Amino acid sequence: MLEVNTKYEVEHFQSGLWEGFKFHVPEFKATADAVNRYGEEKTLALLNQQVSARIRSTVKNSLKPNGKTSEELKAELTEKYPDLVIYTKEDADKWTPENTGNETPSKLFKKAKAAFANGDIEDGKELIKRMEAMLSQDDA
Repeated sequence: MLEVNTKYEVEHFQSGLWEGFKFHVPEFKATADAVNRYGEEKTLALLNQQVSARIRSTVKNSLKPNGKTSEELKAELTEKYPDLVIYTKEDADKWTPENTGNETPSKLFKKAKAAFANGDIEDGKELIKRMEAMLSQDDA
């Protein structure tokens, strides 16, 4: 049997009927471990699904009304992009997971916790500072 190096994160339901219940989620340390566990086809399908979801979120979050109604924004975008393609292949090629703009205080805290656990104290402190800055903006 093939040895797969897997760490498990404990996740939990934060609200709803199952609030407080926990479950383990595998976290792979190497691409090869994920491929060994699930196979190349399924690993690529999971990766492509995640990339698609994140790009969709990036595009949706970029559509800020800035005081316009939904109809006004839609009309403006339709005029600007007659083919309705608002995110080009070139945009998709520039996309990376780091520039999604989807950081949340919770995600930063998890990253900081992982950094501290790995002994990356300076990285952890920087992530905590970013989290605190984000929280103080929310309070403003």
